[in-house]
Amino acid sequence: MRTMKRFKAFRGDRSGSAAIEFAILALPFMVLIFAIIEISVMYFVDSGLDAALHKAVRKVRVGSAKTNAWTVKEFKAAVCADLSYSFSCNANLKVRATVITDMASVTRVSGIAAGSLSVTEDFNIGDSGDYVLVQAFLPWDPVMKLYSFSTARLSDGSYVLGAAELFRNEPF
Repeated sequence: MRTMKRFKAFRGDRSGSAAIEFAILALPFMVLIFAIIEISVMYFVDSGLDAALHKAVRKVRVGSAKTNAWTVKEFKAAVCADLSYSFSCNANLKVRATVITDMASVTRVSGIAAGSLSVTEDFNIGDSGDYVLVQAFLPWDPVMKLYSFSTARLSDGSYVLGAAELFRNEPF
């Protein structure tokens, strides 16, 4: 009888229920919040890479890069200078610029082969009136490697952010 009274009293006691509910829900809630932050930062850096590439490509398109005899190193420096979160951008950024002879021959490189970033860097910016395809690839190391949102991942768990510009050189 005494045991039954204690059980009923224990069952009716709600003084620690908020702490227990918080403990149960805190971990999934924090994982969700960190996932949102991780994806937001990744998309922010990806859009920054796209904008930085667009700005550097403008120098190629108007002939300034050709006049100043840019190499791939100078082009990377121009892209990385405009990138907000560079995180060793100059060392990790891979760039491929190729002249397009006809639109049927445009080949896009994915950049990932067997779990590693395999881009053969090329910097052929062409002459006046040439069509040029510039592609940039930047490995992005996520803060939390709990998520696999993309198949575009390297074997070390980092993502590959990419940007591309197809344009025609202006007369110079």
